[in-house]
Amino acid sequence: MKFPLALLLTGLMTAQFASAQPAASTPASSSPIKDQWSYSITPYVWALGIRGSLSHNNLSTGQIKLTPGDLLSDIKMAAMIVAEARSNKFGVYLDAMYGDLGKNSSAVIGRADLNANTTAKLSMFTLAPSFNLYSSKTSYVDGLIGARYLWLNASTTISDPAFGLSFKQTSTQNITAAIAGLKGRWNLGESNYFVPFYVDAGGGQSSSFTSQAYLGMGRSYDWGDVSLVAKNVYYQFKPNNTNVDLNMFGAAVAVTFKF
Repeated sequence: MKFPLALLLTGLMTAQFASAQPAASTPASSSPIKDQWSYSITPYVWALGIRGSLSHNNLSTGQIKLTPGDLLSDIKMAAMIVAEARSNKFGVYLDAMYGDLGKNSSAVIGRADLNANTTAKLSMFTLAPSFNLYSSKTSYVDGLIGARYLWLNASTTISDPAFGLSFKQTSTQNITAAIAGLKGRWNLGESNYFVPFYVDAGGGQSSSFTSQAYLGMGRSYDWGDVSLVAKNVYYQFKPNNTNVDLNMFGAAVAVTFKF
């Protein structure tokens, strides 16, 4: 993606999580199928980068390319957590994120002499019922159909030091999109190691398109899991003659607590 609003998304990605000492455990079945209700909570830290662009009335107004270091220096508050509840083949999946990003410099296309600063806040929620499509001792696959909601508030100030002029524009977006996807895991033989995966895509308001995906490696313990994944979230929408393109990507470390 590409635009000043994108900055905020990164803030949210950097949630703090509790660490725990790994304990020895015996290999367990990957199958999530149980008669009683089971629950899991997964806080995680996402070291992401962001690429984005913004155009208004067919005029390009900004482009962003940020590294994890750039984002960390401007984060005021961030939180991210995934929660899941399931019974037998049915479940409910929730992915909630919030970020508050302070002033962050950005560039105005074709005008290197202009200064631009963006402040942004973002909330993103993905909520989806799920149904188990395949399950064995070593792997499982769930299908999900739900919705993703994005709230984005960004304020960009553009100034020209040479003439002492400045211009400020504030934008608030509320985008709801229907999504469908797959998630699951595959155990590596009889070991405690596994490969987690997730992918979804969808669209909705303001000609929006969104997708989310991750793939990585994890290890199971008696109390839960620890995972390292490569994660990507993409958004494109066109509200009020404005075209927004936002792409967030990077490595994430997650700790899952099961009960």
